[in-house]
Order: sequence, then C-alpha cells, then structure tokens
Amino acid sequence: MKNVMVFQDYDTSDTYGHQWKQEELFKYFKCQIDNSINHGWKPEDICIVTNLDFEYRGVTIIRTKLLCNYNKYFNKVFGIYEIIKDNLIDDDFWFHDFDDWQLSEFDEFPYFPGDIGGCKYLFGNPIPQWNTGSLFVKKSSLPIWEYIYNTMEANKNEPNINQYGDENIFNMCVHQHFQPAISEIDYTYNVGCTGFQDRLDRVFIKPVKVGGFKPNKKEIGIFKDLIPDSLMELFKKYKLNETN
Repeated sequence: MKNVMVFQDYDTSDTYGHQWKQEELFKYFKCQIDNSINHGWKPEDICIVTNLDFEYRGVTIIRTKLLCNYNKYFNKVFGIYEIIKDNLIDDDFWFHDFDDWQLSEFDEFPYFPGDIGGCKYLFGNPIPQWNTGSLFVKKSSLPIWEYIYNTMEANKNEPNINQYGDENIFNMCVHQHFQPAISEIDYTYNVGCTGFQDRLDRVFIKPVKVGGFKPNKKEIGIFKDLIPDSLMELFKKYKLNETN
C-alpha cells in the first residue's frame, strides 16, 4: 500500500477557498511526511504528486502530465486518474488531502468489496455525501476516475466551474453511475470537523486512525482528545498551530 497526496500549483486567484503560499504548503508536506514516518511508513511508500520543486527525506515525488488550470480542486481527480491510468504507482493506495492526518497506526489496506473505500458525511442531507479527503483506492477503480475526469473536462467552459469542489463532481458521478463500486468503510479512516460527532459515533475500530482538520486552535480543539503528542510536537515544530 502507498500513501498518496496530490497538490498541483498554478495561478488560482479565481478559484474559491484558501490560496496556498509555497512556504506554507511545504510546511504541511514536511509535517505530513514526518508524521507518516513516525507511524512506520517507509519514505519510498510516501508519494507526493506535485509540480512544485519539492524534495524531503527521500519520499517519492511523482510528476504528472495532466494539470487542471480552471479549478485547483479538480487536480485531485486528475492526479489519481493519471496515477492509475499510467501505472505510476503499481499498488493500491491510501489517498488523503494534506490536511487529513494519520492519528494512529495502520499498516494494511482495509478489506472492502468495491473499487474505492470511503466514508460519508452531511448526514442531514437527503442523500449523505461521500467525503473525498481520505479514500482507499484500488487500481480496478480506473473507469470511475476516467469518467469523473472526462465529466470535468467536458464542462470546463461552463460558467462558474471554478466554484465547484471535486466532491461535487465526484458525488454526482458516483450517485448516477458507480454507487455499487464505492464501499462504505469504518469511519476510523475519516473523521473530520464537519459533522464531527456524527462521524465519530460511526467509528468501530479505535483509536481513530485518520482525522481531517487544519491544525489551528479552533480545529485542534475539536480533535484535542484524538491527536497524539508526537503530532502535536510536529505542529509546533512547523508552527502550523499558530494560524487562525
């Protein structure tokens, strides 16, 4: 199993959300890598997909050809699609955003019958949504990612396309065409700030293995009983807990 994060940089001034500065982003990358190695990952099994000039501790840097320059969030899908399509990683993998943190050990790809394993949130909605911050991805999921990629490309000239998140398109495509291929796995692999208690209540395997939060004072407060001391020390080292 590989440990994969994706971030492709370009001028994103027209896209909603936080605009990452390179120095800030590299602190996140280094903190993630240090945390993963602390949890037993080999550096070569940690894969950063990026077009930035970044290297650290011998982790695997993957340079991809596909770049979405009309919506920065879609690069997650572009990256996963190209990884599988071009066999850039010859293994199933854990994909996670760079603000989804491993909180306790796991060294095996979890069992599930589908092609992608994930967790839902927004349970108050008529249809709860898949959260894409932490996913377990099998190579057999290529048709799903290809369809989502093609959907994004087919709509790239639509008004306000840069205001959509990758989850909007992922959920639309999955609900219409691929629902049986997505398996709901233990919520220990994806507890986040939105709907925190609902998601925590669905955790079967404890301690929680993955938490999605930015390490600022507000969000750390939500996770204060779940964050190991070693990760808190890394947040202090990189001064990530000093942001608002």
